[in-house]
Amino acid sequence: MKSILFLIAPFLLLTSCSNNNKAAEYTGATTEYTLAAEEPATEAYDSKKSEQSTAPVKNAPEKTSTKIIKTASVEFQVKNTAESHQRISALVKKYDAYFGSDNNSTSSYRIDNYMVIRVPSDKFDALLEELMKESIYTNYKNITAEDVTEQFVDAEARLKTKREVEQRYLALLKEAKKVQDILDIEDKLRVIREEIEATEGKLKLLNDRVNYSTINLNTYQTLDYVPQPETGFFSNVKEAFIRGWRGLIDFVVGLVRIWPFLIVAGIALFWLVRKFRRRNS
Repeated sequence: MKSILFLIAPFLLLTSCSNNNKAAEYTGATTEYTLAAEEPATEAYDSKKSEQSTAPVKNAPEKTSTKIIKTASVEFQVKNTAESHQRISALVKKYDAYFGSDNNSTSSYRIDNYMVIRVPSDKFDALLEELMKESIYTNYKNITAEDVTEQFVDAEARLKTKREVEQRYLALLKEAKKVQDILDIEDKLRVIREEIEATEGKLKLLNDRVNYSTINLNTYQTLDYVPQPETGFFSNVKEAFIRGWRGLIDFVVGLVRIWPFLIVAGIALFWLVRKFRRRNS
């Protein structure tokens, strides 16, 4: 019995090794197949994902830059309005700005210089900072920033729509045959073109106010009090007396100017009186 087992044992060992090798080969083949099957799918997914990420988004809304209208209202005292105005004019030129208006007024106690300055919006802060250096006492300084982006976008959309309507009317006008139809279309074209011009004007105004900020500046110089001329009863009598005296002087001067005519008139009057007396005697 032992001899039989001794002879069969090598055969069983060889069979077991052969089966293990086959199992290992099958497992490796399965792993290789799985990888081979999964790799193309992964590459295809990655390629599709890459294309989606790089592909441009269609019908994306265009972004409109923010439209801000800046306005400043400032009043301050200066030592001398004339000298300060010269320096302010130099600053206006330096920052590519211009005067929208420039007016002066004088009262019993101060001189005022009212200015409206239009300056490019990107230089608004710098110019305002320079102008404030002229102040020896600031009464007020107010700055506002108005966002008109929504108004701008709305006006552009309306303008685009109106232009499309205009083109449709023009196409209808080419096809119209009857005189009445032509007149009706032309009337509608006139109305839509007026609306287009009005919208374009609004956009132009908005652009101007956005591109050029406004500084309402009032500088003033205080003066020693000088009373205004009196307007009471005695001052009026005095003024009337002076005017009467001047009138009398003007009358005398006028008579002197026409003295030759007075002499001629006197001689003529004397001759007429003498002739009249001779007739009566």
